[in-house]
Amino acid sequence: MLENCKYFVKDSLKYLPFFGWGMWLAGFVYVRRNWTQDQQKIHTTFNTIKRFQTPAWIINYVEGSRITLKKLYDSQNFARQRGYPILDNLLLPRTKGFVSCVNEFRGKDSHVKYVYDLTIAYRNRTNPKRFNQAPSMVRAHIHSLWPEYEFHVHCRRFAIEDLPEDEVELSNWLRARWLEKDRILSILKSQWTDGLDNGVMWTNDN
Repeated sequence: MLENCKYFVKDSLKYLPFFGWGMWLAGFVYVRRNWTQDQQKIHTTFNTIKRFQTPAWIINYVEGSRITLKKLYDSQNFARQRGYPILDNLLLPRTKGFVSCVNEFRGKDSHVKYVYDLTIAYRNRTNPKRFNQAPSMVRAHIHSLWPEYEFHVHCRRFAIEDLPEDEVELSNWLRARWLEKDRILSILKSQWTDGLDNGVMWTNDN
């Protein structure tokens, strides 16, 4: 388990008894999806992290929502209208928050130096067609998901200093990474890890 994780979470979750209060105390970033309000919250939180040189993992789900068939269909239509890549397994990323995060941590005074890109896939071993279909919350907490489910995590690291400084170019960079992630998920869906490059694979046998 990673320490000092800071998640972007919906503002309404702070009212959940115990869980919401705990997230607030842990310094999570509550957002309303109103950029005028959210931008100042992000700036204030990250300034505190930089001022105290707090070790932290900033967790950002840039799609902004769990995927459903309707949301995927709407995302694909939006991408066609804007000339963006059409994704089959992911929603088009929301770029404003990501761009703000990266720009907040640019410069020599920042101790946060890298962006980590994680692509997580899972499937039911007894029914492989159930690709990325999560078990119920009750099932997940009753007992271990292994060996019923198997998981694959594809991880890449990018130095912030190497990322585009122009906001439009950085947004395009993020969408290009999402297209790569979408292709990885398509391979995993059809061939699981057999279709991936063995040079970047890590298994329990290594």
